[in-house]
Amino acid sequence: MSRFLLPAAFALALGLVPTVPTPPAAAAAPPPKVEEELVEKVRKAIDNGVRYLKKQQNPQGNWEGIVLGTLADLEGGTTALVTLALLNCGVKPDDPALVKPMDYLRQLSKNPKKTYVVALCNLVFAEARDPKDLPLVQRNADWLIRTALGWEVDAVTGVPAGTLRGWSYPQNAIADNSNTQYALLGLYAAKQAGAKVPEAAWRGVQEFYARTQLTPPDNPQAGYWKYYNGMAGEGMPESISMSVAGVCGLLIARMGLDASEQKLDPATGVARNCGDYGAGQNAALARGMNWVAEKFRFESPKSTFYNVYGIERLGRLSGQRFLGAHDWYREGCEMLVRIQEQGSDGSISRGKSIDGTAHLSTAFALLFLSKGRTPVLVSKFAWGDKQDLGNGVLVEVPHPDHKPPAGAANWNRKHSDARHVVEFSAREVFGNAPLAWQVYDARRRRFDDDGGPNGRSGKEKVLEEVGVLLQSPVLYLNGHGPLVLTPAQEEILKLYVEEGGFLVGEACCGDPAFARSFRALVKKLFEGTELRKMPPEHAIWRMFPGVLPTDFPDLEVLDRGCRTVAVFSPSPLAGYWEEAKYMPKDATRPANRGEKAFCLARNVVAYATGMELPKPKLSKTVIVKGAETGVTRSHFRPVQLKIAGDPEPAPGALKNLMGYLRDNARLEVALTSAVLPPSDVDQLANFKFMYLHGRKPLALTDEEVENLQGNLQTGGLLLADAACGGFDQWQAFDKSFRETCARLFPDRKLELIQPRTKDDKEDPLFKVAREANLNIGTVRCRRELPGGKGAEPELRNHPLHLEGIKIDGRWAVVYSKYDIGCAIEGHKAADCLGHDKDSAIRVASAVVLYSLKR
Repeated sequence: MSRFLLPAAFALALGLVPTVPTPPAAAAAPPPKVEEELVEKVRKAIDNGVRYLKKQQNPQGNWEGIVLGTLADLEGGTTALVTLALLNCGVKPDDPALVKPMDYLRQLSKNPKKTYVVALCNLVFAEARDPKDLPLVQRNADWLIRTALGWEVDAVTGVPAGTLRGWSYPQNAIADNSNTQYALLGLYAAKQAGAKVPEAAWRGVQEFYARTQLTPPDNPQAGYWKYYNGMAGEGMPESISMSVAGVCGLLIARMGLDASEQKLDPATGVARNCGDYGAGQNAALARGMNWVAEKFRFESPKSTFYNVYGIERLGRLSGQRFLGAHDWYREGCEMLVRIQEQGSDGSISRGKSIDGTAHLSTAFALLFLSKGRTPVLVSKFAWGDKQDLGNGVLVEVPHPDHKPPAGAANWNRKHSDARHVVEFSAREVFGNAPLAWQVYDARRRRFDDDGGPNGRSGKEKVLEEVGVLLQSPVLYLNGHGPLVLTPAQEEILKLYVEEGGFLVGEACCGDPAFARSFRALVKKLFEGTELRKMPPEHAIWRMFPGVLPTDFPDLEVLDRGCRTVAVFSPSPLAGYWEEAKYMPKDATRPANRGEKAFCLARNVVAYATGMELPKPKLSKTVIVKGAETGVTRSHFRPVQLKIAGDPEPAPGALKNLMGYLRDNARLEVALTSAVLPPSDVDQLANFKFMYLHGRKPLALTDEEVENLQGNLQTGGLLLADAACGGFDQWQAFDKSFRETCARLFPDRKLELIQPRTKDDKEDPLFKVAREANLNIGTVRCRRELPGGKGAEPELRNHPLHLEGIKIDGRWAVVYSKYDIGCAIEGHKAADCLGHDKDSAIRVASAVVLYSLKR
């Protein structure tokens, strides 16, 4: 969102006219210097790191050195790691800096020798996505399976058998958990690229990590790994990097196996073994996550940057925003940016650890920064009672009447549902753009008051948390049994929706207790509204072909203001989302109910996001605080017009607009706007800025028209816009507003407000915008299709389209037939003809400032 500051002379010229005849409002103190947002620092750090690595490329076009390439006999390892980092940072495979390295790695892959190098080559080829590399990827995968210690591989089928001991370099016969970790990464990259990896391999890996996990004698709820297993590891210390690798191994093996033990009924979506992933696998994973949560740290005695990349992988694969009490991506970014800023060449390096070589450490750091930065499309909301063991370690406390299988939690009986929905939506809606999912667990945060003069209140912490959560446009809440939420969790959910987030609820396996509690929660959080059946004409059904209202007739929606903000399914969906086999290859012709469930998820995501990509991780929205007390008469305060029979549309629009003007335009404003019907002539006279956000056709009485007319003729200004709500609804309001304007001023017509007047002077509204550093000439907006019915498929850059009516040379009515209010609230909808948030707030700010100028 753009930031603007009014020049002092311009602020004086405005006069800052209050809502009633009182002295002008005093300008607020200049805002303090704002530190650059971390998201921008990370972007610059990535750019600087990429430039550094490109400059270090040798004349042969690779990054090989004497130590690793020759002495350690790991030729190709450094080049593969650096190439992988550059690809993940957005450098294209055909970039001049990568053409030679790619060819170099292809040559090496014709004669695979070392586990690390072979695995990294597969990671590179999978990231580059060149189909001609698939034979090399398959060869590398086969080599990795053949060189695993403990496996006998069938010469014909390639299927391994036996007890896996792990991978080595492989000239020695001692497996270690570092080589094993990278071998597993290489195998999973092969699967992603389209190569065949036997199911037996993934089962063997699962069994290996569960068997080799160690448990501290004083904490049976935690589990860790060392560098070596068994006798070779005796006397060695527990290892944070190898424990991270162990938990990742369990997660990757599960994803590679892509099998489910839930015993799903394909006709109903009900799972006989819902949440059962095998007691041993569930327990080993939970113990590993608990150990990492308790011992979390980036620093490692010999391999800090190697460990940093491992933590990124664990956070991303587990979907956990928090590892223990640590916001791992934010903390890691702060550390890496700080290290880079201490140097001058763009590298991210320090110390003399194994990975301390600038090429290696910078590559590991860039992999953390770039992969962890992937936008989060869906956040899965954790809920339920828990026992806090300290150090961020939580143990789920099951509901006595709804006990899940051992090691499972009622909010997460499906481990892959959110991941699969994101994968499918990325493919179908966003052109295979990289997108992520995460678990959002507010139970890991404290929201009580800090105390002391500089301490933050619990309310401020909640607002900040919601601002971070809004980077994810969809919040997913499902489970078995009644919802158990803390007051802070309830407030977070409420504010998230009010500030533009979209809520998806689903009763896992059709659980009636969850359905009852979800409906009760909605009624409690959003007073005066409740879930209703989704009508067959709803825009969600029309987003993409492949799903019909008759396929899921019991879907429910929650509408607030001018759009739908939540979808709830009391019938099972997550069981289908849990299994990738139901992901349709042709999403226009789903073959069964499971494939239709994926198509429904795609349509909901498309509607909720407006088919706009989420912002990168670390982006945050500043939430305007609630109503203040002691508002003086000199504070600028607008009024929102409420039309009889129409619920207040966009209730948060003026609050957000006033907060923006307060923070960026130095205006003293009231964050609480009045809401009045046009019939209230006495109160209406106290306001000279009126806002009308129209959802339904206007049908004002003659008295209401006369009241508005009197206000406008005595210095008032009316800003009106057509709310979201579908093409027909938009068209009906637009027609009725024009008819209302004809009743207000029979001798005047709405005319286009253009940057230059007929006598080639700058229009006063555009002049005010220019002097306030607000660019309103071009906006991002979704408009009607040329000559046809319906909305453009995406937001596009357009010249601003405002219309108005002048009285005595000033604009008294300013009208946008494209939505402004819903956008300022932060809501998106793919069927909404309107602006994006940044454009909407620029336009509305300019109109407010113009209204104050005399």
